[in-house]
Amino acid sequence: MPSPDKPSYADPMIARQREELDLLAFQELEALPGLLHGVTTRQLDLAAAGPQAGPNLERLRRALGLRRLVWVRQVHGTEIVAVDGEEALPAAQADGLATDRPGVGLLIKQADCQAVILAAPQKGVIANLHAGWRGNIAGMPAKGVEFLAQRYGVAPDELYAAVSPSLGACCGEFVNWREELPQWFAPFRVGENHFDLEAATRHQLEAAGVRPQRIFISGRCTVCQGEFFSYRRDKTTGRFGTVVALRE
Repeated sequence: MPSPDKPSYADPMIARQREELDLLAFQELEALPGLLHGVTTRQLDLAAAGPQAGPNLERLRRALGLRRLVWVRQVHGTEIVAVDGEEALPAAQADGLATDRPGVGLLIKQADCQAVILAAPQKGVIANLHAGWRGNIAGMPAKGVEFLAQRYGVAPDELYAAVSPSLGACCGEFVNWREELPQWFAPFRVGENHFDLEAATRHQLEAAGVRPQRIFISGRCTVCQGEFFSYRRDKTTGRFGTVVALRE
């Protein structure tokens, strides 16, 4: 079996700074007209219960020049919410957000789970999905593609996808994988008890019709790299975030 010691993909991300806020961005997504996105670091704790969560969320909104920043209470499911108006969403339970409204930032909070950006800038439609290992085995990446097709008429091959820093194959150990993971996950096993969740997400996106050359994997492991919050590494920890928006 391949060794889990190395990440599966080269890092396509670059550093950006907006109003003294350190962000990471996918080079390929930055080249798309009308699209705005960013991944925060430990510089901002976006945890809902943290005393700085409110000010930090506002700081992120201002740094990206957004009219609104929306998020939901993530529950490791597959529910996706369409943001079509001015409704207040943080109280909603869901694990995905989608919109066709410019100036609305879709935020996924993280501490090892993936944020999966889906973007069809030519159609003016975006989504942001929360996909931990539970969401991954429940098919969240593919469900996001299906949601955009049904709600907004976006064909899968029109989409660009990007997978944020998250639990890498190097640290993706599941000692109870025989009970926790389904049989179809077997091809993504890369060690005795290690699994490549990034490869599983890529597989789902490709199977759903997203072009392979339009899928970008960060390859940064949140456990290994101290610039991110990590539940596996620290247990009690904050949250970093991934945001995507349509430019106004």
